[in-house]
Amino acid sequence: MTSTQPPKSYVKRLDVFYTLGEGIIISADIQSKSRKGLLHYTRIVLDPLTMKITKASCDCEGYTFRGHCWHIETLKQLVDSDEVDSDEKVREEAMKAKEELMEDIAG
Repeated sequence: MTSTQPPKSYVKRLDVFYTLGEGIIISADIQSKSRKGLLHYTRIVLDPLTMKITKASCDCEGYTFRGHCWHIETLKQLVDSDEVDSDEKVREEAMKAKEELMEDIAG
């Protein structure tokens, strides 16, 4: 079976952190497939209770014009436990951020 998903090597930098106002934020610089050397800042926000995506954004032209792009899909796949291409380390970091956020709220 051939995967149509972009390889994880397209993700050049990945950060997982939280803010009290938004929730758990996963941001990444993802390499453009069409323009070598161009990185797109891509960001998704997870609700800390449900761990579902509440916001997503990317600075690429596709997202600007259509409100959707493969950069966001790539980032979603790294987080989504139901996806074959999910990354256990990213999910673990998201869960750690969730625990820290809940401690700060309880705090």
